[in-house]
Amino acid sequence: MDDGIPILCLGSGAALTDGRLWNCLLIDGKVLLDIPPTAIPEMHRLGVDPRSIDVIFISHYHADHSFGLPFLLLEYCVRYERSEPLYVVGPARLEETVEATCELAWPEMRTGGIHPHVPLRFVEVAEEGDYRAGDLDFTAVPMRHFDLDALGYRFTYEGKTFAYTGDTGSCAEVGRLLSGVDVAIIELTHPRASDDPGHLDVDEFAHLTAALRARGAFVLATHMSETPASAPGVTICEDGETYFV
Repeated sequence: MDDGIPILCLGSGAALTDGRLWNCLLIDGKVLLDIPPTAIPEMHRLGVDPRSIDVIFISHYHADHSFGLPFLLLEYCVRYERSEPLYVVGPARLEETVEATCELAWPEMRTGGIHPHVPLRFVEVAEEGDYRAGDLDFTAVPMRHFDLDALGYRFTYEGKTFAYTGDTGSCAEVGRLLSGVDVAIIELTHPRASDDPGHLDVDEFAHLTAALRARGAFVLATHMSETPASAPGVTICEDGETYFV
C-alpha cells in the first residue's frame, strides 16, 4: 500500500493538447484543482465518486479550466445529492460567472426549476490574501495570464504545503507562491523556449523550480501542449496516474 497523500491526475494537457485530457488534479479525493469538461467522465472512468470533493479551486475562467463545473452540477441535479457544502473558489465575479455558464449549458434546468441537490458555497477572491473554504485555509496570489484575473493557490493539507500555479507566465508572484513549499504543481505549457507571455516554457520552469528540486520538494509538471523531456527532480504528470507525496 502506498503511503502519503494521493494526487490523481485527471488530465495534464493544455488547451491546445496533443491528446492529453485537459489539466485537472484531485488531491486526496477532496480538493480539486480546476475543472475542465473532461474531468467528470474521467472521474467515472477511474472509479472516483464526485461526491467526495469538498473544495474546487478555479484558477481562471478559460474553458479548459472551468467549463466542467456545469457537468458536475448536472450530476447533482440528476444523480447525486449531499448535505455537506461544496466550496467553489475562484476569481472575482465567481458566482455570477458560474450561473451564466450553467445557464448557457442547461437553460432548461432553470426554466424547469431544477437545482443542484448540494449546498454551494462560493469563495470569491478579489485580491491577494488569505481565505478559507470550509476547513481549508488557503492563500490566493495573482498570476500573469494575459489580461485575465488568474490566481495561484497555496494551502497546507495533512501537514504538507501545496502550491498550484494554474496558468501563468513569468512573474515575481509565481516565485513567491512556490517559495518553500513541499509540493509544487506547476504549468509547463511549452516544452521548448517560447515568448508566450501567458505561459511558462521549459527554461523558466527550470529556473523557478531549481531551489525546490535542490531541497527535494515534489515538483509536478502539468498543463502541457506536448510531452517535455525528462528532468532531474521533476515528475511529468500523466493522465490517470496517481502520485503520493
